Parts: sequence; C-alpha cells; structure tokens
Amino acid sequence: MLLNNIFLTQNSTPIIGFCARILGYVMSYIYQFFSKGMNIENIGLCIIVFTLIVKLLMIPLTVKQQKFSKLSTLMNPELQEIQKKYRNKRDTESMMKMNEETQAVYQKYGTSPTGSCLQLLIQMPILFSLYYIISSIPAYVPDVYNHYKDVSQAIVADYDYYKYMNKAYDKYVKEDDQTDQYKYVDEMLDSFNKISEKKVVDVLAKYSTKQWDDLIKSYENIDGMANDLSSVKESEWNELIDEISSETKQDKIKKLSKAIQAGDLSKIYDDTEKTQTLNSDFSENVKNNKTKIMNINQFGPINLSQSPKSVMGIALIIPILSFLMQWLSVQISMSSNKDQMKDNPMASSMKVMNIMMPLMSAFIAFTVPAGLGLYWTFTAFFQVITQICINAYFKKIDVQDIINSNVEKMNKKKERMGIDTNKVSDAASTNTKNINSKANMNKKSEKSSNSKNNNNSKDNKSESVKYKAGSMASKANMVKEYNEKNRK
Repeated sequence: MLLNNIFLTQNSTPIIGFCARILGYVMSYIYQFFSKGMNIENIGLCIIVFTLIVKLLMIPLTVKQQKFSKLSTLMNPELQEIQKKYRNKRDTESMMKMNEETQAVYQKYGTSPTGSCLQLLIQMPILFSLYYIISSIPAYVPDVYNHYKDVSQAIVADYDYYKYMNKAYDKYVKEDDQTDQYKYVDEMLDSFNKISEKKVVDVLAKYSTKQWDDLIKSYENIDGMANDLSSVKESEWNELIDEISSETKQDKIKKLSKAIQAGDLSKIYDDTEKTQTLNSDFSENVKNNKTKIMNINQFGPINLSQSPKSVMGIALIIPILSFLMQWLSVQISMSSNKDQMKDNPMASSMKVMNIMMPLMSAFIAFTVPAGLGLYWTFTAFFQVITQICINAYFKKIDVQDIINSNVEKMNKKKERMGIDTNKVSDAASTNTKNINSKANMNKKSEKSSNSKNNNNSKDNKSESVKYKAGSMASKANMVKEYNEKNRK
C-alpha cells in the first residue's frame, strides 16, 4: 500500500520541512495530552494551545525586533546625515569613508545593519512550517491519521476498480436518456482523480459532509452496481481493455470482469491479499471513521476542515475575526513606533499596507479551511496581548540601558573572537588624531602659502614704484638694474 507511511504528506523542503517536523511533535503531544489525559479529541482546541506555545517560544525574537526598532529611532537621523554628506560622492575613497562612518554609528549603539533581518530569517521558516502543519494535521499527528488510515487504504486499493466499473456502466449499461443512479461515484472519483495516491489523506482531511456521504453510498451500493454490470459482455470488457495501455491496469480489468461474472467481487483480490475492501460491509467502517473525523474537526458550530467560502453561514465569523485581530495587532504595533514613522519617507505607503494586510488575512481565511483561519485569528490575538506586554516592558526601560547592554555584548563577542577591544578603541582614537593633525597641517600650509603670497605682492609693489626723473633715487635704481644685468 502506498499510504502505509504517515510521513508521505509531510513537507520535504530542507529547512521548512525540518521545522515542520519539530513543531509537528509539539502538536502531536498536545493532541495526546487532551485525548488521553482528558478524553477530549478536538483539533480546534489543539490549534489554539499550539498557537499559544509557539507564540511564547517566539517572544525573545519579538523583543529583539522591538529593541532594534527603538534603536532605529535614534540611529536613523545619524545615518541619514551620513547619506546626505556623501550623496553626490561616488569615488572609492568617499564610499569607504561612508561605510566606516556608518559602521561607527552601529557600533555606537551596539547593533548591526542585520539586527532585524536575523530575527526575520529565523521566523520565516517557522511561520511557513506552521502553515503546513495546520493544513495537514493528519500527516503530523499519528492519532489523527489513524482515523483516516482504513478509509485511505481502501480508496487506494479500490480506486481503479471503481473507475473501470463506473466507465463500463456509463458506456454499456446506462441509456443516453437515463439518469445516472451512480452519479455520486463520479463525484467521489473526481475528488481523487487529479492527485497522487500519496495525498489521499490530505483530500479526506478536507472532505465535506456531502463528500463523505457520497463515499459511503459508493460502498453501500457497490453490489448493486456490480449486478448491473453482469449484463456487460466479455467482448465489451475486451474493448475496454484495449483502450488501456498499461498492462497492470489491463490485468485489473480482467480480474474485475471475471469477479462480476462470478458474482463475487472479493475474487478480484489475490488469496494472499490481507486487505479486501470493495464490498458493502466496508461502508460501516467508513461511517464510523467519518463520525470520529467530523467530531474532532468540529469547533462549536464550525467544521474546521471546510472553508467558510464553501459552507458560508456561521463559518464567516472566522475571516471577520481574523480581519479584526490583524487590524488591532497592526494598530498596537504601530503605536509603539510613532516616533520612528514621523521621519520615515515610507510612512504613507506603510499606512496603506496596514489596511491591506488585515484585508488579505480575511480573504485568505475565507478561502482556506477554517482550521487555518482559526490559527491565523488566534495568532493575531496572542500577538495583540504580547505587543501590549512588550510595550509596557519597554516603557520601564531606558533606551540608554539597551545601548549599554548591546555594547557590552558586542565587546564580549569580540573578546571571544580574540579581538582586543582596548586596541580597537585606541586605534579609533589614533585615527581621529591623524585626521585632526592632517587638518591642522592643511591649515598651516594654507597660512604659509598666504604669507608667501603677501610677500610677493609686496615685492611686486616695490617693483612697480615709479621714481621722479633726474632724482637721486631714479639714478640709484638705474645703477641697481645695470649691476643685476651684468651679474646675469
């Protein structure tokens, strides 16, 4: 059987898949705690507790993000000044100086340009993995999977037989103007026709009440369908066989036709086959599993396996609450960053996003199964509570204390890397002195050049003096000029 391994429907992406498996264990333990400890089997309750635990685990990352946001309100004006200073300078020396001054600002506050990116990089795989867990709970919770196991194995084993029986009935038995009395078989087959057999459990996990009823009818009336097909001739079965290219499937049709002619559908299975379904007795098994599955997916009046879009009614409260909680979460988050948003050129576009995000949340919760919408809603609800607590925490802390703590951590990190922080600070002060001395030397050179220019101007002035003709001064000047010429 292709479905004998529970892990077939789990996400296989390296990072996200790993996170999903780890958090899947958490969800499984929560389900076991309620089912075995309290005799409560309910997916909705498990989703709420699971969301709360994950949110608590992510509080340290949220606090770090808030710290970086607080520091950004102080750093941004300084960083903007540096950018203005080197705005029109694209030479290598200017760019290096700009990077040095930028790094100096980050070191001053004990952080780095990737201060917030690191938290986001850690959170993203977790958020994506949560989506896969909630959307495919049977794949990560063995106790839930067991409710689907017998039904899914039967569908995998019987799918081809149902398909060929239905095709033979439509082609050789049903009249053109006759109503298809086995229409529910068509609908049952269509729900699995476009997917891999490995994901039958995922399809069953999203089955509506009507689809479960169609599945039950298919098994209840299988004997009646086989009786109707007993009139199909061997030549017609051979015609159906010739349309199939796969030899394996051709063998299945041959076994099926012989079993129908013999009036015993169990003959399509080998004697060594342990699981023999395709009979009306199995419908009771399907009914029992359907009841259990519906009960664990029922959260009040809402079936968490169905999307609000498909059932409407009371289920619409999920996308509505999702919108309200997301909107409230955004408003509380923005209230803690008012100072930062004042000078932010992207403030207007962010206001639009703050409305679009809750709307997108409502739309997604409207189209996906209600279990995902419930997770989304309570994620925003716990985010509101967490943000209120964090805001209250930061009101009691001075920003300078955060800076001092960050600088201390940065210095300890440098020491572990073998970097002498004292030498770094000495080098920084030396560089500062060099810069100042160079500036002083430039000033002195400017003064000396100015003094030379003044002396030259005086000489020029003396050379340009005109003496009175016939005077002693003019005669002396003539003698001076004559002697200078003879020297040359």
